[in-house]
Amino acid sequence: MKAFFIAALMAAAISPILAQGTAKPAKPAAAAPAPAATGFVGNKDSKVCHKADCKSVAKMKEANKVSFASAADAQKAGYKACKSCKPF
Repeated sequence: MKAFFIAALMAAAISPILAQGTAKPAKPAAAAPAPAATGFVGNKDSKVCHKADCKSVAKMKEANKVSFASAADAQKAGYKACKSCKPF
C-alpha cells in the first residue's frame, strides 16, 4: 500500500514537468575568440609554444600569452613545441 501511495505522489509531481515538454533550453552562444596577431602563441608559465588556432591557446590566461612572429623566434626564446599542434 505504501509503495502505491509513493508511486502516485511521484507521478503527480512529475506529470506537470513532463507536460512542459522535453526541449532543452538553448545555450547562449560563446563569444568568438579574438584572432591572434601572429601565428604563434607562447605560454609564459609553461614555456610551451602553440599555433594560434591550437585549442590550448583558448584555455590559456591572457596574462600568460606571448606572441611570436615565427616558430623560430619562439625556439630562440627557449619555448618547447606543443605536443598537440606541433608548431615546429
